[in-house]
Amino acid sequence: MYVIPAEAGIQKKLMRILVFSDTHLTDQFEPKKFAFLKKIISDADFVIINGDFWDGQLTSFEKFISSPWKKLFPLLKAKKAVYLFGNHDRQSYSDKNVNLFSNLQANAYRMKINGKKFIFEHGNRILPMFDEALPRSICKYTTIIAGFFLEKISPLKFILKRTGQTMKNKVKKEANKNEVFVCGHSHFADFDLKNQYINTGFIENGVAGYLIIDGGKIIPKFDRYS
Repeated sequence: MYVIPAEAGIQKKLMRILVFSDTHLTDQFEPKKFAFLKKIISDADFVIINGDFWDGQLTSFEKFISSPWKKLFPLLKAKKAVYLFGNHDRQSYSDKNVNLFSNLQANAYRMKINGKKFIFEHGNRILPMFDEALPRSICKYTTIIAGFFLEKISPLKFILKRTGQTMKNKVKKEANKNEVFVCGHSHFADFDLKNQYINTGFIENGVAGYLIIDGGKIIPKFDRYS
């Protein structure tokens, strides 16, 4: 479902927007990652969580919202966070308690910036992954294996790049004039306004890719936390 916000008022009041995805939080707390997320959220006026905020293939929603990560929730609520579902945090994995950390939930979100329509969605609709058809009990193991091999073994990172390129090619065919898609999902950051595509990357394992929209300026960010 696409959600078209009453964004005219938002844009006038909120100057700094944070967009991030693929944090894949579980019930296991990571203090350094928490400190980093707290900082970038605190620095924003409005937050869009673009899918895979928590990982429903590695933990349950109940365990996640009861974990120390819940210390982020009041901050996200204060920033009027929009929460978009991904493939690892599907709507069916959670319940009404998503309201603890977000003011609006959807599969996609639209906002007009500098005369262009920016469409925020995780990316699994555009490029479904093979494990989405597997039972959740099996997905746990595919997630662990894929995470280890794809992100920690450098020679295999070309798979992430190829996945990202496939997503971009699909967006190019789908996007209308003056539309820009902002996705996550592939774990491969990309900033290509010419081809109407932005991918924010991921925030895991000490690496952080995200997007800042500040006074109409679109700024891709890449940081490390440790």
